[in-house]
This record gives sequence, C-alpha cells and structure tokens, in this order.
Amino acid sequence: MTASCAPETEYRYVTPDVPAELRTPVPVPKRNAETLADVGVILTDHVEALGKANGKIVATDCILTAAETGETKDGCAE
Repeated sequence: MTASCAPETEYRYVTPDVPAELRTPVPVPKRNAETLADVGVILTDHVEALGKANGKIVATDCILTAAETGETKDGCAE
C-alpha cells in the first residue's frame, strides 16, 4: 500500500451567467404579402431578425469562451 501526499483534486462546475435577453428568440413580425413592396418589408424584417439572432449567438459564445478558458475571445467586449 502506498500513501500519497498530493492533495486531492476537486472539480467544481460553474455555470456562467448568460443574460435572459440572450436566451430568448428574436421575434419577426407577421405581415401579409399582397404586393412586391410587402415582400420587401418582410425580407427586411427577416434580415434584421437574423442580425439580432447572430449577435446573441456571438455574445453567448463570448460568455462561454470566457468561462471555459478564463480569457476574453477576440471581438468580445471586455
């Protein structure tokens, strides 16, 4: 039997704080498409929603990367 003087390793899992705003879907207004102009407005709504959703993904990735590595990822605000 051997004894070890090395301290035991203890693992603690920490859940990073992800703001509620980043955990919600991005709504897209429902519109009727009766004219070509209406279709343009609908496309604009979707492009804006996609931009917001991608921004949430990037922000969430920044938070998780910082929690996992302890370092701020390039392109993330400090």
